[in-house]
Amino acid sequence: MRLIHVAISFLILLVTVTQAKALTLDAFLDDGSVSSTSTVGATKTLYIPSTTAVGGGRSFSATKSGSGTGVSRLEIVDTSLGYTQGAHAGYATVTWDGDTDPSSVKTNGLGSLDLTQDEGTAFKIGLVFFDYPSNQSVQLRLRLYDSSKTDGSKYSEVSITLDQFYGEPQTFYITVPYTMFATAGNSSVPAPLGLTFPTTTTLGPSGAVDVTNVGAISLSFRGDLNARAPDIILAPFVTNGKCSATPDASGKAIDECSVCHESPDVKKGKDRCGICLAGPSGYSYDSNKSFDSCGLCPGEAFYQYPTGAIDKCGSCLGGPAPYTYVDRRDVCGVCDGTTTKKKDCTVGVNGCPLVKPTAKILGFEKSLVEKATLLRARYQADVRRAQLHKCGISVGAANKRVATAFNRIKTKAEAVFRQGVEVCQGSCVTVSYANDVEALSPQFKVLETDASRIAQQVKNCYKKFGIPRGAGSAGSSTSQTVANVRTGLT
Repeated sequence: MRLIHVAISFLILLVTVTQAKALTLDAFLDDGSVSSTSTVGATKTLYIPSTTAVGGGRSFSATKSGSGTGVSRLEIVDTSLGYTQGAHAGYATVTWDGDTDPSSVKTNGLGSLDLTQDEGTAFKIGLVFFDYPSNQSVQLRLRLYDSSKTDGSKYSEVSITLDQFYGEPQTFYITVPYTMFATAGNSSVPAPLGLTFPTTTTLGPSGAVDVTNVGAISLSFRGDLNARAPDIILAPFVTNGKCSATPDASGKAIDECSVCHESPDVKKGKDRCGICLAGPSGYSYDSNKSFDSCGLCPGEAFYQYPTGAIDKCGSCLGGPAPYTYVDRRDVCGVCDGTTTKKKDCTVGVNGCPLVKPTAKILGFEKSLVEKATLLRARYQADVRRAQLHKCGISVGAANKRVATAFNRIKTKAEAVFRQGVEVCQGSCVTVSYANDVEALSPQFKVLETDASRIAQQVKNCYKKFGIPRGAGSAGSSTSQTVANVRTGLT
């Protein structure tokens, strides 16, 4: 007989849907129905659009396949899906394929729907009512089409035989694991009172469906062998995943950060380092913040977590806008200073006040240059003596070292001591003065070492050949010069 919701509305009112969050494939919120005609073999179809059905709607078809009274009817009423048939064999199918044509199945119409995207592992078919008339069973056939085969040859279908009455106030959820769609064979799924419903899995000629690449879904009510007017009512069609939203037009119920579409944090995106700004445990922004205080990401130049690479003025050495480095120092090295000419600087690079070089400082610079000049002259004189008396010495590398050291001393002394000199509070020796004198020491060491070495070689040569000491005072003057220079540096 026809399924009359008025007659069983008391049961619908008592049903309390208590399933956990689950991916919604159809919430059955848009009423509509289709009925076959009284003609045996006649099929009627209908398309019902819906924003709460995967693919944007569902297609209905109902067929009276055997003789007898009444029609086969499929309908959505009161957020439930109902099927009824008269005293004849019949069947009906609801299809979700993203297509508005109810006369055919578009097997890739859902794109590549991933049923596991929200960690789902099974379908949940909510059984609200089945009258099991005269102990005659009805089959529910859930078929998944793989999107890769447009001819529909790659699919998996699980047939569930309903063979007991159910009419309790609570909806009973039949769990159909995705694993049942992988291989052909017989099995069972849970039924009320701790019993089971028998199941059979069949596969298409091109093999089993990939549940991460579903192109269409159909659910059929098969009363082919039941002429006792069965009635069935199902609750919204869902999975056991963590999200409750219906997949959107792209088949997604989660965003790129695994946030469910119904969440207020959905589609917040990622920061510039690729870290999700919101998400479930393991993705949350606060626990995964990776850029430093200058906005730099790991692997970028100057990245330094958490403070960032900052110069002495507090400016970031790199980063995205508004962190891009801008030198805040003026020509004198003063943070936020305004001096534009070097000669007008009043503060040095160490932050100490600058003063004009005193006569004492300039005098010391002059004495350093004089000492370097004297060392070089002594070295050159000893080299000439050795050559004059044919002393066998090698001076090619030494000549280059001495010339380089002398030029560095002369250039550095002139550059340092003829400009402003820092004077730090509480110090008798200026900072830059002490540092620059120390920087000259290695150059003087080169002059000292090569001058002493050549002087000693000349001395040995004179001794070997019996040359009188008065022939140029070899070695003694050079040694005294070296001693004087060292005294001067001290």
